[in-house]
Amino acid sequence: MTNPIEKSLLSFGQKDAPVKVEVFLNLACPYCASFYGIAEDVLKDSLDNGQIEFIVKHYDKPREMLLNGTLINLFLDYENPSRVKEILKELFGSQGEWDHLNNQEIKNLLEEKYQLKEEPQNTEISLNVTAEAIRRNVKMVPAVFINNKEYQYPTEITAVELKTEIEAALVNSSIR
Repeated sequence: MTNPIEKSLLSFGQKDAPVKVEVFLNLACPYCASFYGIAEDVLKDSLDNGQIEFIVKHYDKPREMLLNGTLINLFLDYENPSRVKEILKELFGSQGEWDHLNNQEIKNLLEEKYQLKEEPQNTEISLNVTAEAIRRNVKMVPAVFINNKEYQYPTEITAVELKTEIEAALVNSSIR
């Protein structure tokens, strides 16, 4: 079994799965939106049969184009990961509709459409994820780790590439 994963608050699948897929992402990043859509599709069967744990870490990277994602992260209810997963999917899908909104408009969207409120503990969660990202030398989002092997993509990862890497990790985990 692999080492336990730090900060796995948004974890999907089995905690004892042989393959751990971690992604540092930001809701305002278009590459992250593409990756999340691909991951939802490619990882589904492996998640359902307990082979993979998928861990999402919202990285509030200090870049102007990512600030709306950082604001949204303050409202996510980490106590309810399955709901957050659905909200992430919907927000990534509608990114072009909200990414130009100002702070108050985003807050209104989150409160009215999703009945979310600012979660005070999320600042500490964000700081912890940021510290981990710095320690692990995460320079961009999305940054993907499959059983701690790093894949930082300056462009989108394709579904075929992700599927190939997951299959190789599953084979390697069964050999050990």
